Amino acid sequence: MSKHHDQVCIPHRLWIGRAVDSAAGQYDLADLPEVVQAQRRHYRLLRRYGPAVIAACYERCSTFWHSLFQRGYRLSDRAERLRRMSPNDRQIRPWQPQRYAAVYPEIVEAMSLYASSHWRSLALGEEEQTKLFKAEFHRRLPQERSLRTTARHWFLTEMIMTAWRIELAIKSAEIKEPAAQVNENQAHLPGVE
Repeated sequence: MSKHHDQVCIPHRLWIGRAVDSAAGQYDLADLPEVVQAQRRHYRLLRRYGPAVIAACYERCSTFWHSLFQRGYRLSDRAERLRRMSPNDRQIRPWQPQRYAAVYPEIVEAMSLYASSHWRSLALGEEEQTKLFKAEFHRRLPQERSLRTTARHWFLTEMIMTAWRIELAIKSAEIKEPAAQVNENQAHLPGVE
């Protein structure tokens, strides 16, 4: 569970999440309060919606953002964070923790949108409802420049597919939870092995 929910050590302002294999790989976030704040918001979302919903949202939104960047989607906030993280204009490699930390606030913002059953239902609804969802997505996460050619169509489709994947993951988790409880209760009954 913590691999999804504990990305930042808030008291020490350190990136401890994705791409960190040891203490030496942790990244100091003292100059990036928005990343630390994103962790606080992540915890609030976790308390509000529960681990099943937020784990599904974190996993799917992370994948979505990774795919977006591969197709040229640019966010000025992320670019500015990367500049602040790379001293002397050194290139940050795709597998380094700084890449994940730089986009974490946007992932959490997307999670807050997709975690809401109201917004997910709009994303999965009729054309007019989907337009409302897309407008809200762009309002919360404005891009630096528009995607072009096939990437634009892919993006619009993927926004909706992400909502669908999250919905399926939540339903799957809801089915597994009662089954696990039944198995646990049966283990405590006399004569049941």
